[in-house]
Amino acid sequence: MGLDTNDPAVCRKGWDIVARNQNKISSLVMDMLSFSKEREPDPIPTDLAAIIDDIVETVQQRAAESHTTIRWERPSGLPLLLFDPEGISRAVLNVVSNALDAVENRPGAAVDVGVACDEAEKRVRITVTDNGAGMSAAMLAEIFNLFVSTKGSRGTGLGLTVSRKILREHGGDIHVTSRLGEGSTFVLEFPLRVAAPDATPADDEEPRPTATGTAAPDGPAGKPADATP
Repeated sequence: MGLDTNDPAVCRKGWDIVARNQNKISSLVMDMLSFSKEREPDPIPTDLAAIIDDIVETVQQRAAESHTTIRWERPSGLPLLLFDPEGISRAVLNVVSNALDAVENRPGAAVDVGVACDEAEKRVRITVTDNGAGMSAAMLAEIFNLFVSTKGSRGTGLGLTVSRKILREHGGDIHVTSRLGEGSTFVLEFPLRVAAPDATPADDEEPRPTATGTAAPDGPAGKPADATP
């Protein structure tokens, strides 16, 4: 219709619908591959803060459309770490995407992302907190089960299962606390392994995944993010 009437606005709206559905299919396929395929993590020197920068940049538009604030402060002095960047990126992206789902249509919607290295316990912890509706104890007991989703027909029940699988492949795990009416906090942790002092970050040879599983264009990194329009 937009092409017939030479209406750019209608064409743009139609293309957005096509892109969203294409990306949903791509994301589902990526999760299915991640879950079904046993893989040994390939740890390489990686800037974890840059990984989070990319993820936050990726979900900015979606957050802005739902009037959600994403708060992420890049930590100073974070060393290069040894982990599989493809796997950890996928795991974190799934959790951040779930957090955005959880705060949708909530007043003052916000998602906080943080990173910390615990030298004493030799653990890296990535924290994702939302102020959504929260979950009951019964729901918490089920969320990591395959094909169990809190989103009803909108969810696949794969994202959190895949994230936990990836973290456990790294020798880590994912934990969650939640209170009904207040929100939830997910903690993704894995062993702290600092790269050699002369190491450099590996080149990003693969297109990084977006919140919907497709490649994202490069954008500014290292800046606190506020996605509120």
